[in-house]
Amino acid sequence: MSRAEVRRFRVARPDGAELAAEVIGSPRHPVVLLVAGGDCAMDWWRPEFCEAIAAHGLRVIRYDQRGTGETALGPPERRRAGAQVAVDDALALLDAVDAPAGHWVGFSAGGWIAQLAALDHPARVRALTLVSTTPAWFGGGDADLPEPSPRLQARWASPVADPDWNDPDAIVEYRVATDRDYAGDEFDEAHDRAIWADTVRRTPVPPDGDLAAFDDPPRWRERLAEIRVPTTVLHGTSDPMFPIGNGEALARDIPGARFVPLPGIGHELPPPAWSPVIDAVVSERS
Repeated sequence: MSRAEVRRFRVARPDGAELAAEVIGSPRHPVVLLVAGGDCAMDWWRPEFCEAIAAHGLRVIRYDQRGTGETALGPPERRRAGAQVAVDDALALLDAVDAPAGHWVGFSAGGWIAQLAALDHPARVRALTLVSTTPAWFGGGDADLPEPSPRLQARWASPVADPDWNDPDAIVEYRVATDRDYAGDEFDEAHDRAIWADTVRRTPVPPDGDLAAFDDPPRWRERLAEIRVPTTVLHGTSDPMFPIGNGEALARDIPGARFVPLPGIGHELPPPAWSPVIDAVVSERS
């Protein structure tokens, strides 16, 4: 199989930020927009995963979110952050490749952004694939949404010590040690290490802790019945961050949504989980 066409591009934003992105596939093909969780650069979506989607006649966009990778932040006094900013950034990426709409694949907090896009900009969303996410923000008081596992909460109470942010190797070790607590039944350290090695290599300056990836948007769960696009919800059965009841509730809230459990998977997307996610995307190809 020949490799898909790959093009890097940048998108300037009104506050001076400049998003770094990559599009894989032919300009003639429908777009799949990959929206990762908070603090994740485009490397989180592995090239092999993107190539596998593009091989089905689709055009894949992955990008560095604000504060990650090669995305440049504007002047401190002009910087913007939050869920609405994240939605607007994603829409700007669709505009940059002349795509009126796309199939949005959202993981974790990226799933929140995809849900908000479908509700507030329905003409820009052709389908949804929502992975390891929830129908509500943290602390919403929803009795049917299980809280993070005791093991993960214990880690939050005693977090991994910060590394020397000027030492690339130390940053990779810190990221891998942190991600281990979010894994499911097995932790694919080689996969996770490859993600962070690529991200750290591409990041020109240490992380800027003053920029929040997302903020608390207005509650949207009660609006989910308005979503009318094909939707697949996939969720790890061993997710310590958002236990599987979160994904089951999300699938119930969106009319016609299909629910796919990912056996043994945690709050992550290792290679064993790729096939069902790709199948969900390809099944809605148009």
